[in-house]
Amino acid sequence: MTIRDAAMIGPTITAMPSRWALLFVLMHIAGFSGAATAQTLDQQRCSAPDPDVAIPGCTAMIQSGHETQENLAKAYNNRGNAYGEKGDLDRAIADYDQAIRLDPRYAHAYYNRGRAYGEKGDLDRAIADFDQVIRLDPKVALAYYNRGNAYGDKGDNDRAIADYTEAIRLDPKYANAYNNRGNAYDDKGDYESAIADFDQAIRLDPKYAYAYNNRGNAYHYKGDNDRAIADYDEAIRLDPKYATAYNNRGTAYDDKGDYNRAIADYDEAIRLDPKYALAYNNRGTAYYEKADYDRAIADYDEVMRLDPKYANAPYNRGRAYDAKGDYDRAIADFDQAIRLNPKDAVYYNERGIAYRHKGDYDRAIADYTEAIRLDSKYAKAYYNRRLAKRAKGDSAGGDADIAKAKQLNSSVGN
Repeated sequence: MTIRDAAMIGPTITAMPSRWALLFVLMHIAGFSGAATAQTLDQQRCSAPDPDVAIPGCTAMIQSGHETQENLAKAYNNRGNAYGEKGDLDRAIADYDQAIRLDPRYAHAYYNRGRAYGEKGDLDRAIADFDQVIRLDPKVALAYYNRGNAYGDKGDNDRAIADYTEAIRLDPKYANAYNNRGNAYDDKGDYESAIADFDQAIRLDPKYAYAYNNRGNAYHYKGDNDRAIADYDEAIRLDPKYATAYNNRGTAYDDKGDYNRAIADYDEAIRLDPKYALAYNNRGTAYYEKADYDRAIADYDEVMRLDPKYANAPYNRGRAYDAKGDYDRAIADFDQAIRLNPKDAVYYNERGIAYRHKGDYDRAIADYTEAIRLDSKYAKAYYNRRLAKRAKGDSAGGDADIAKAKQLNSSVGN
């Protein structure tokens, strides 16, 4: 089994998708307090949307020695937003720290700091900050939404769903919350609930390309590739530069056995994003299915260059080398996949196959046995161990393994 991957995407996508992106401005501060009606030039600059204007304006306010404590807290918050827009999350967090020190009840600063922690992948700190926002103002739908994102990124889909549900209760037209709750249901394998949420996101925002992509994924996981392709088509129509939708449509065509269309979609995904490791992996798999093993290997090489820790790439390349009869290279690749992910039973099973092809039945049996230890319901591993045992003359052991394989999956070996 060669491994492909589809990509599930949240609502705010740039070159590298991030559900945390674009949220600095959503809680930006409107203005500063003071005796005078008009703002000073520095205050105006500190509130500017351009970070290169805001940073010196806020810095001048902070250094002036004339601002109130309330205004200083806002200046630190706004400068933090500006640093965040520039991708300097450490400086942003330092400024939010100062804003909170000056005003411990400043919900905006907690929110923005939580967003910055989320962007850095420090999910526990992000959750703690969103908790604080909710304590200070329980009606902030964005805080529930982003806390749901953090729980989702931690794999806690039940808590994520609860938070998205609360965000939707507070804001029934919150399309992003429906989209991300759909993603959480998808992760749980509840595809019907996921599709219902994506439907609602699309009703609220008919131009929501990411919701079409994600609904396409849910249909794909249900095995309804025609509906999946229709959704990916619409996502691409709405956003012709949406590399992920091309990749995912390629996986649907791949499942239908239409490898040429799959490859064309992977080509386009790679053209749009030359560092898209997943698309190289999936194109390699399509070439593998066409028995074009050299092109498959070239694509897996590129995946390993772009993402050296992606265990499926050496696994898939090992499968291609095995198909070419280069068993030593295949085994070396399976070794690497196992080093990267030692708990994947499939990797041991495939290395066992390569050892069996070399005639090293003892090592093959050892690998099949480990695959079974990791997954006691792995029918193919029992079947393959039966082949190796029979090759060694152990007919009784082979018969026991085929009986177990058939008990787990009556079609195995047919």
